Order: sequence, then structure tokens, then C-alpha cells
Amino acid sequence: MKLFNPSTPNGSEPEEVRPAVGFLGPGAMGAGMVSRLLAEGYEVHIWARRPSKAQRLVDLGAVMESSPADVVSAAPVVIGCLLDSDVIRELYLGPSGDDGIVAHARAGQVFIEHATFDPGLALEISRSLGQRGAAFLDAPVSGGPSGALAGTLVSMVGGSTSTLRAVASILGSYCAKLKHAGEIGSGLRLKLINQLLVSVHAVAAAEASALAINAGIDGKTAHDALMGGWAASTMLDLQMPKAYAADFSSGGASTGGLLEVQRLVSEMISQSGTSSELLGPVRKVFQSVSDSGHADDGFSALLLHYLGEDATIRRSAETALQ
Repeated sequence: MKLFNPSTPNGSEPEEVRPAVGFLGPGAMGAGMVSRLLAEGYEVHIWARRPSKAQRLVDLGAVMESSPADVVSAAPVVIGCLLDSDVIRELYLGPSGDDGIVAHARAGQVFIEHATFDPGLALEISRSLGQRGAAFLDAPVSGGPSGALAGTLVSMVGGSTSTLRAVASILGSYCAKLKHAGEIGSGLRLKLINQLLVSVHAVAAAEASALAINAGIDGKTAHDALMGGWAASTMLDLQMPKAYAADFSSGGASTGGLLEVQRLVSEMISQSGTSSELLGPVRKVFQSVSDSGHADDGFSALLLHYLGEDATIRRSAETALQ
């Protein structure tokens, strides 16, 4: 959103005035986004359920607000990066449907939500904001926390072209690509397709890692060879070295975190009349690993479905990457 200062002298180039930006939910993913916005010179007002976890952003220059409503009051553009559909419904619409942040929206404001959530809820929020003269974009992102910090995220956007054009420079602070998918909800539907592929690729990478470990193949050899041809994938690249090392750290993306998204993918498949031969078995792998106490661990923990806890630890010690 480019705003210009009308008080510049006649004949001079108008100065670009960066609008204040509100940000709700500066967690693992959102923190990188806020950091990029601050680095670009935006005034950023944030709200977090646990303010202590966002103190680093305050130290960088962000303004901590005491409530989501205060964030809405402080900025013409309000960005969210929240957890899931339930949290988004509560925050935007409130328990009674009319006492969330939407009730504090004013004409001309733009609200952007980066979470992956129910496309139907996006339409509800958009309609409610529209009644107050505000606009909404569903803009889920792909690229993980590291992509947010590096400014290389890809955002799949649903909403009007004019609204996206108005906030493109803001989103460009942390997104390398903005893909307009269509009307409200379209960005979320495209992201759900993305997450179908991520889920399938993650389980495939876990199976490949288990096979290579059981075959006694050196980890570096397996990784380099498989990443050198058609078998290569981002999930294999990320997971195989960590699987060999029995490193199940999440880096912000956990096995349990995909369960709700996979449910939404299943609903989308059913509603579209499409079938999936892969999603069902993939969901069972994610569910079993999450239920075994690894819901907060990364996708490399899917290896445990195939090797088990004891075998994984023992074999990783024997075949760890050099």
C-alpha cells in the first residue's frame, strides 16, 4: 500500500509514506515476517498471547499492544499468522460471531490472514468485514520459518486484485512470490493442494530413509545420490540427513501441526468429487507418530513409524552422516 505525502514541495517527487502495519500472532512463522517488515522501515504493532515470546521483536522496534482490538485501531493494514480455524474464528468473529476484531474494523482497512484454515471461514470473515467497508485476503504461505526470515516465501492469495495490488509492497517484504489464485478462499484451496503434496512427500521421504538405513547404506551417499536425480524433493533433502542423525527437531513445522490441515484437505477432496489413493494412508502415518508422543517433533520423526524408537536411535549411531 503506497501512501504519498501531499505536503512535498511543488515539482518534487512525492515521498512514499509507509503505513503502519498490525500483526497478530508473531510466532515461529510470524516472527520472521515482522522482522522483515521492521527491516523495511514499517511501523509494526503486534499482539501475542504470550508477550514474553515476542520480546525480541519489541527489542527490534515493534510496538506491543495489549489486545487485538488495539492493533486494529493502530494500523490500516492488519496481518494475521494464526494457528488454525478455531483460533481464527475466535479472534476475527468472536464467540457470538460479532465481537471479534471484525467489530473494530473501519472502512478502508485491509486484513490479511496467512494461516492455513477453512476456506469457508475465509468467506465468512470477508463478508463480515465487507459490511464495515474493510477488505480481506486469504494469503497462506509456503516456505517455512526460514523462508519468512529470508524473505523468500510464496503466498497463494484469494481476494480482489485491487486489494492485493494495494498491499503488494507490504507482502513483498517477506514474500518473493505472490500468486493470485482467484476469489476469496482460492488461496487457501491452492495451499491445501500444496499441503497434500507436502504430506505425501514427507511420508515418502521417511520410507526412503528407513529403507536406506535398513539396507546399511551410508547416509551421505544415499542423500547425495537420491537428490541428484528425479527422486529429489525438498522433503527428502530436509528429512533424510535428520533421519540418519535421529534429529527430530521441528524448526516450526511439526507432525501434529499437519493433522488439522490434512482433515481440511480430505474435506476439499470430498467436496470436489475428486478421489485420493494416497491421503488416507499418509494421514495414518502422521497420526500414529503424533499419537506416540511426537506431535511436536518435525517431519523427520515420521521415520519412527517404520523403524521404531529403539531401532532409530541404535541405527543412527551406526550410520550417522559424517
